[in-house]
Amino acid sequence: MELIVIACLLSAPQECQSHHLRLTLTGGDPGQCMYSSLPRVSRWQVMHPKWKVKSWHCALVGLEERI
Repeated sequence: MELIVIACLLSAPQECQSHHLRLTLTGGDPGQCMYSSLPRVSRWQVMHPKWKVKSWHCALVGLEERI
């Protein structure tokens, strides 16, 4: 599973990118991914102060499909 964070630059809000964070979850449960995502997104935001998180979702590694 991976957590896909969509974030935009604070200095240029129209410049948005997706950032893929690999998650190691036992069983690959999408519910578990969403449950554990908020602390990971918050930590990512603190580590990347030039970006503002717009949204996030979980997906299987390598797939664009949202779960």
